Amino acid sequence: MTLLQLSLRSVVRGKRMVFVALLPLLVGLVAVLLAVNAGDTDRTDPYGVLAGELLLPLVLALVALILGVNAFGDERDERTLGLLLATTLSRPRIVLTKYAAAAAVTWLACLPATLGCLVLATKTELPFGEAAVSLLVASLLAALAYSALFVLLSLVLRRAVLVGLAYLVLWEGLLAELAVAFRNLSVGAYAARVVGAPFDDVPFNASDGSVVTAVVLLVVVAVVGVAASAWRLPRAHL
Repeated sequence: MTLLQLSLRSVVRGKRMVFVALLPLLVGLVAVLLAVNAGDTDRTDPYGVLAGELLLPLVLALVALILGVNAFGDERDERTLGLLLATTLSRPRIVLTKYAAAAAVTWLACLPATLGCLVLATKTELPFGEAAVSLLVASLLAALAYSALFVLLSLVLRRAVLVGLAYLVLWEGLLAELAVAFRNLSVGAYAARVVGAPFDDVPFNASDGSVVTAVVLLVVVAVVGVAASAWRLPRAHL
């Protein structure tokens, strides 16, 4: 079995996948129902709520937390991380493979919610092409950035899920909602800024920087997170 296959198994195995699959599916279903029942009603506000306030800062972040933390789950639980490090595989390759599996499954798992929001976007005054590009790019960048953070967190702390939940609730949720300063240090706020690109006035909390700045910073978070994980891996608690 290849390293990629082992990584995918670590990410998707167990009961966690039930939650990971159902939550985005529920959001996508709600979005589609809103679109189907819209008639001539403009659904711009519900689209903003689902895409800018629910999908990226909450649903995708929770999925990324569960899958990212478990990227090294098998090796940690079965105490085989030391054996993996003893192989001839380079540390960057191990981390990149685990990270790629977590990020890819995160993005794919959230695809029902993303596509549901795109269906809802057809019932808004937004140009559909712009809405589609901004939402797909934002969801991909958010998956890359959040996965990098949570893979790193799993290598630093043993109770990474609890710490990750506290981070999402307190920082990404409460503090980012209350103050712009905290919002400008939030992954979800930058992803929301990308989603808000088609709006003349973004109707939900997002970073106050430009879309280009948001894209660049999300890429930087992903790259730095992966690099830090590669440095941390040999020093992780086995």
